[in-house]
Amino acid sequence: MSVIPMHKGKRVYYDFKKIKPEDDTFDVIVIGSGIGGMACAAALAKKKYRVLVLEKHYIPGGFTHSYARKGYQWDAGVHAIGEMQEYKQPRKVLDWLSNNQIDMVSLGNPYDQFMMPDGSMVNFPDNSAEFVKELKTMFPEQSDAIDKYFKMVRDASKTSSKLFALKTMPEWLDKAGSRIPNRSGRDWWAMTTTEALDEAGVEGKLRTFLTVHWGYAGSIPDDSSFGMHALLHKHFWNGGYYPRHGSKVFAATFLGNVVDNGGLVLVNTPVTKINLKGNKATGVTLQDGTIFNAKYVISAAGAKNTINKMLPEKYSETKWGQSINDLEDSPPYICLNMGFKGDIKKAGARSSNLWLYGTWDNNQYYWDINDPEAIPHILYISFPSLKDPEHNAGPHEKHTGECVTFIDWKTVEKWKESTEENRPEDYHSFKEKLAERMIEVMKEKIPDVMKHLDYWELSTPLTTTHYTDAVKGAIYGLAVTPKRYACKSLRTRTPIKQLYLTGVDVGSVGVIGGMFAGVLTAATIEKSLFSLLIR
Repeated sequence: MSVIPMHKGKRVYYDFKKIKPEDDTFDVIVIGSGIGGMACAAALAKKKYRVLVLEKHYIPGGFTHSYARKGYQWDAGVHAIGEMQEYKQPRKVLDWLSNNQIDMVSLGNPYDQFMMPDGSMVNFPDNSAEFVKELKTMFPEQSDAIDKYFKMVRDASKTSSKLFALKTMPEWLDKAGSRIPNRSGRDWWAMTTTEALDEAGVEGKLRTFLTVHWGYAGSIPDDSSFGMHALLHKHFWNGGYYPRHGSKVFAATFLGNVVDNGGLVLVNTPVTKINLKGNKATGVTLQDGTIFNAKYVISAAGAKNTINKMLPEKYSETKWGQSINDLEDSPPYICLNMGFKGDIKKAGARSSNLWLYGTWDNNQYYWDINDPEAIPHILYISFPSLKDPEHNAGPHEKHTGECVTFIDWKTVEKWKESTEENRPEDYHSFKEKLAERMIEVMKEKIPDVMKHLDYWELSTPLTTTHYTDAVKGAIYGLAVTPKRYACKSLRTRTPIKQLYLTGVDVGSVGVIGGMFAGVLTAATIEKSLFSLLIR
């Protein structure tokens, strides 16, 4: 199966190293083709804007792109997507952006499974009522605390629409709007998840079970905004889904709109400068000196990258730049991509995701790899070949798996000046030892599956930084802390006229968070798009 996103029988993009477009002027330039950039480009293209999408990687899609090695195929970052029932707003927006061309397949019930340190299993069902019922069966003495906690979750999640809508308004209007009490009378985004658990009276292991999925947002309960944590619960109330034909369909369908409306998608186009005339953006300059012009410039390359790498230095010293640079980044991660030969489903692998927990403490960010005896605090395992009904395992029964955990940036920082094509030998030795330790744990926890392991390769935060420019290999952009959501400088608009931000930094995390951020930015320019968000 090809990993190339195709549209009407052709690649949806062109390689800038091989083709130089005749036109250099467009209505809109979008820097970066992650899910936010693609959604923004697609929304504006469907409104007849001529859009140019520029991607520094050799394939578009950001964390939604797929890649292949040795006859195996993996996704860069799509493992589970929620709220994909036809009546849900995220599904309606997805259908509009993709022209109803993406079929989302359920991961089954349960959609997530958690193997705890004592060997017990905790299942997350695709029904919120069943989840609450199961928790009350496990912790009957905390039934009232469970009810209070989930009422807080519901109240907090209701405030997200207002929060993100205000991010499209002028900053003064956002400040004024934020003074109006939330529907619940609380600013749920200003409190941490730990503070919410304390207020609800949740105790003991129940605290762990209510936060075991913190890895989907990348901030531990002590640090994460409860508003974001509440959205995680809501997002997966009815289970998780995966796109038929794999995650490349996002680029194929979203960017197909750009092509169909006279736009262009170019890869191998690193942007080094956003061109300004006074305090107005006029276009961009590529690494080779090529200039493209546009009425609007939209950066989906990350808020910090935009300020620190693409604009004059003075902007990083402004209140706007400083307030964004002061925000923390989400944690870096490593991913072990695995290829299997044999019937891994019969061996116990599932389309649901499996989390192997080495601790009951959900306030531990990183695996302490410097301790040779330390096992990973979390291993998140996904089997993409079992999620896609179209996967053809072939005569050798080939399947794929991905195993993710978090490590400290400091553990790879000494190699940051090396290039992806020329890493030193001690870096490769470092990767091999890490992979072996991860494999050892999986062989203990899921031995029958691991008997079929045929191939593996490990990516590190340096890999993430190389391909996506993620700051210090951050998995989700900026950390989802209360400070982030209180930052009025972080919005779709910038102090520079005709320059906008999009992507997960101005929205919430994940595929849907990035997708909605893309539409929010597009709606900031084309007001008719707001109707898409309030259907």
